[in-house]
Amino acid sequence: MCSRCLCVQQHQYAFYDAPKTWTEAQSYCRGTCIDLANMEDMKEMDMVLKAVGDDYSDAVWFGLQTGSTRTWHWSLADKDFYEEGEDDYLKWGSKSGYNCGVYDNGELHLGCTDYRHSVCFDRTKHGVDQYILYPERKSWTAARDFCRKTYTDLVSLRNDAEYQTVQDLVNGTALHVGLFRDSWVWSDMTDSSFRYWQEKQGGYTSSLEYCAALLKTESGKWGDRNCTEAHPFVCKCITETRKVQIIKLRISQQKESMLDLNEPAVQNSILEQMKLKMSENISEVNNLQWRSSWDGKVFIKQPA
Repeated sequence: MCSRCLCVQQHQYAFYDAPKTWTEAQSYCRGTCIDLANMEDMKEMDMVLKAVGDDYSDAVWFGLQTGSTRTWHWSLADKDFYEEGEDDYLKWGSKSGYNCGVYDNGELHLGCTDYRHSVCFDRTKHGVDQYILYPERKSWTAARDFCRKTYTDLVSLRNDAEYQTVQDLVNGTALHVGLFRDSWVWSDMTDSSFRYWQEKQGGYTSSLEYCAALLKTESGKWGDRNCTEAHPFVCKCITETRKVQIIKLRISQQKESMLDLNEPAVQNSILEQMKLKMSENISEVNNLQWRSSWDGKVFIKQPA
């Protein structure tokens, strides 16, 4: 067993109903908080929407502005989901024109507005059950929104095995996957590929004068506005810093044991035993919990 300690900053989003240009809002957030808000997944997006509420008339600035270079991303933005080299393992057939990924017979092509079938990914499941063919034809953005609402996101193709899994699932049908490109960059220089554009906007604009905003008419989905317009804005702030101790646990089982360490009941029992043992030397043990990997598993079986 080994452990390490680190400090984790707790964040919150603060809404300011004082219209400013995007640059003025950026300066204000950097002076009073951290920066204009950035979001890395739908959980944080929901936190922003809750902070903003319904108390604005048109649009709200956050920390995304257009840059000069288009870059390829996967819609599923979690960095821990990708091993080294997997986030840009792109097997191209053609790359002309559009900014959204289409999978067709083992290769990637482009097309955003075409109404196609799609493949969703569900990280709460395992094996081939994680890949779900959605038979209704939708645009790329609408397919992404459906997959996020119902499962996790549109599928990412990280390696040859996933290309083959999708090929076996779709049987030659061209369909949407989670690949897209744009030139948008975050104010705090994070590299999150999370996007929440309204359906009619593909997320790409050629003008360096545009910044992203939450749109009231689109229930908080994003649209682009001229950065010199004055709008309310939302910042990302630090609320507290807390210490976290990470413990790496190795458990040896006898060969004949049928115990499944990834069963919730088994994990809860182990946690209770650990709390009792740790309380012998630590006065207070709070929020002891398992840290799962991207596939939802806590324990990984090592080869003998």
